[in-house]
Amino acid sequence: MHHESLSHMRRAFRVHARALGPGKVLEVGSKDRKAEYRKLFEKNGWDYTGCDLDAGPNVDLVLQDPFDFPIADDSYDVVISGQMLEHNTMFWLSFIEMSRVLRMGGVMIHVAPSRGFEHRAPQDCWRFYRDGMRALADWSGMELLAASTDWRTSDIDMLAAKKPTIARRIRREALNLDTDWGDTVGVFRKVMETRECAGMDYMRSLTRKIPKAARKTKAVA
Repeated sequence: MHHESLSHMRRAFRVHARALGPGKVLEVGSKDRKAEYRKLFEKNGWDYTGCDLDAGPNVDLVLQDPFDFPIADDSYDVVISGQMLEHNTMFWLSFIEMSRVLRMGGVMIHVAPSRGFEHRAPQDCWRFYRDGMRALADWSGMELLAASTDWRTSDIDMLAAKKPTIARRIRREALNLDTDWGDTVGVFRKVMETRECAGMDYMRSLTRKIPKAARKTKAVA
């Protein structure tokens, strides 16, 4: 984990999550020898659970399926991830599961790259911007509390010529300006039951369009 990722998580915890606890926090994609996010939450009295697809350091729960968590609804006050979404082949499905296990009014925090070199673990699929976080909020029935991207100085300077107020805000939020790596941070609050969100509506609609015989064939395969 690069140090900016931890700085982003510390700020999001301080501003958006601290007041909810001490409570229960789930980290998705937690395998990490340094376990920095665990240390952040546990030193503030939180009950931390880390889950990942493989056993290893900082993993309390091994997931057999990244899109189907063996966790009851509304189990956690906060759900987090850092540098996980870019490796997830269908992150929008995992996002639905993360929403489902989060209690109503709970907070979700994601730190994901906006730019950077390819780093397969075992694959590297995506990069994220602020509008991507807003799209995920719409998909999962969340309220987007905050979204920020680490733009390069040259990008902010170009924006300043047309929108100086926005440029000043982005410059204050950015932690990693002129390096090869940058992050986007999204902070969400659960305001809708996951079963009622747009993402679930779309999945139910698409399922109804598939003939029953085709669904059975797929299940056997």
